[in-house]
Amino acid sequence: MVAWSDVCAWRPDPLAEAGDGLRSLEVSLRGLADEAQVAGSRVVSLGAGVEAARAALHRCGACHDELVEEVGALARATAEACEGVVEVRRRVLDCQDFAEARPYLALGGDGSVSVSLVSAATAGGSGGLAAGAAASGQAVAVGLGGAVVEAARAQAEALELEAMVASALALATEVDEDYASALAGGQAAASGAAHASGGRGGRGGQEDQGGPTVGTGLGEPVPGEEAEMPGVDPWVYPGDSELEGSGEHGQRWPNPMDVLVHEAAKSAAVALSTTWPDAAMNLLHYLNNSGAPKHVNVDKMLEDTTSLGAEAEKVVTRTVGEAVEDARASGVDGPVTYPFTTEWEGYYIHSWEDQNWFYATAGGRYATEGTVTVYPPTQDDPEWTYSYDYRVHVADRYNWDGQKSTQILGMRISDEQLQELHQAGIAQEYDLVGQSSVMSGSGP
Repeated sequence: MVAWSDVCAWRPDPLAEAGDGLRSLEVSLRGLADEAQVAGSRVVSLGAGVEAARAALHRCGACHDELVEEVGALARATAEACEGVVEVRRRVLDCQDFAEARPYLALGGDGSVSVSLVSAATAGGSGGLAAGAAASGQAVAVGLGGAVVEAARAQAEALELEAMVASALALATEVDEDYASALAGGQAAASGAAHASGGRGGRGGQEDQGGPTVGTGLGEPVPGEEAEMPGVDPWVYPGDSELEGSGEHGQRWPNPMDVLVHEAAKSAAVALSTTWPDAAMNLLHYLNNSGAPKHVNVDKMLEDTTSLGAEAEKVVTRTVGEAVEDARASGVDGPVTYPFTTEWEGYYIHSWEDQNWFYATAGGRYATEGTVTVYPPTQDDPEWTYSYDYRVHVADRYNWDGQKSTQILGMRISDEQLQELHQAGIAQEYDLVGQSSVMSGSGP
């Protein structure tokens, strides 16, 4: 995970400039490719030398096409990283503003949060104490009670700030890792392009026609043991329906009951942040009312539950079988690597499986991306073998359907009550998105 001191210094401007440069380079390279294709089409001579020249030009064109695609991929990854840094920067400023508005909170240079209970009690209870001293002992007691309440609120706000810092750092780590993966993938693709230009065959020994073309499912094989993971189609929330979602945000003014439920839900989330950390963080993000997408820790979800990981493994196992079958039918004489990606499928985590993730997300969508490398038999090993790498992507809409309720700290809070906070404009539904680390395997 990146450090808070580093994240505070992040600025999007260098990435924006780099993205613009890469986009300009992509346009120039595509123009050169078009010119080369036109020039080649004008060659009408025949003969062995001309055919050899055509073949050489074709190989160069294929390599050039791969270079164009790689530059385009880097441009897109840089633009996405720039957008991520903008959002990280916004969250950092939100944390700093939150602390600045509360003198009893201190946000350290390392992201740690400390609270001065004396300052909190003074801020909330000093007036009551002074007035009480001048009036009666009963008023002093009331003032002390107010100080205790303010101290408790300060502790809750300190936990809220810690959650905001953790959210900013989690997003920063995701942005950093995604961009690093994109850069590493670019290096691997460049290596693969250089290898392909040396004349290695593609499917069935045919000449490679350029980079892999990957739709949903198994993509075209790339000669060798490396290929770039193709990514997954971004998940898009289809919009509220009669049975899902709370409708327009802020469609009415909040009433006293909304405010009471909001404070009760926030107190419950803070109290349960150790027992159900992800569920508490998600609820706090909802109550913070930003509506911004939130990162979900897919690695932790896979570690804590069993059903989602098992479903993803089934998909990968099926894809491995398809890759091996295709490689055998093609008669390849060396290792080939198939990129693959899957459609978004539904998942559901039950309360008996893990209560933290049941309350954090319950049901959502998942998709996988990865690569499968198939190795034909050799003198030392007569069997076909394979290895694979893959990631699991998760997405969900954090919203309410108004049909359930939960007993929290002796108070029953219903989906309908939480739903009304969105409608009153003091909480906001949002998207949960994330991806796992790369997982690997191999076998005959």
